[in-house]
Amino acid sequence: MTSLPRHLSCQLVRYCANWQFYWSVCAVLALTALFAVLDVQTISSTVSITANGTVQSHDALDPNLAHIVSDAMLASPYQTSIILIPIIVALIVAAGFRSGDERQLRLLYNRPYPFAVSDVLATVLYCIAVSLLSSLLNAAILVVMLNPALRPMFLTATVITTPLRVMAFAVVMGLIGYIAALSTKRDVPSLAVILLLLVVSLSGVLKVVHADMVLPTIGGKSFAFGRDDEAGEFPVAASAIVMTCWLVAVFTAAVMVRSRLFLKSKV
Repeated sequence: MTSLPRHLSCQLVRYCANWQFYWSVCAVLALTALFAVLDVQTISSTVSITANGTVQSHDALDPNLAHIVSDAMLASPYQTSIILIPIIVALIVAAGFRSGDERQLRLLYNRPYPFAVSDVLATVLYCIAVSLLSSLLNAAILVVMLNPALRPMFLTATVITTPLRVMAFAVVMGLIGYIAALSTKRDVPSLAVILLLLVVSLSGVLKVVHADMVLPTIGGKSFAFGRDDEAGEFPVAASAIVMTCWLVAVFTAAVMVRSRLFLKSKV
């Protein structure tokens, strides 16, 4: 009987053997760097240093310097996590069906659930690794390019925990892309499903039926920023519960869809 760790290691090796794994990481890091540079330019235009060395913000929306630095730490990795990571995961999974890897996997594994759990865990680890690299690159660019007077604000608890919060979004959105690819088995339909979900969640259509707060990108907003500034937002604790529910739901759904697809292919 093959243990779950061995199943997981095999799935990770399969991920690393896929050339799309490497270009996807490069694409995420390239966009992270681009967004980070744009954030630096935005901050530099709203922050000034007085003659006595005091840092002042001219941002009318939020003059709090700690919030400005925290939002800059969040912005680039968050954008790549909710947009790029689900698309990349969907493309990698769909490529397995297109190249015939899926047929080979059916010959190597006899038990569906250990295989399904290990495959989903490998996807989770991929999402965590990519989001962590994105957060580290973004932080490095901000520390180097921002005014030195702002560097002490990188030591606040909100800034330090930003990579952990981004990981949660990366896993949720990555598994949504994973489920979309398993359901369609094609890259274009899975991308269409992901883009449709993004448009629906970001357009505010669900506000009509007061269901927008259950979405991770809306209900999890306070959790992402580490604070609740706007009226009508969930408190941070409630927002964290929303994200926890999404993590459990998408992980369970991914395992069920993967195992059922495996069993169906065996018939």
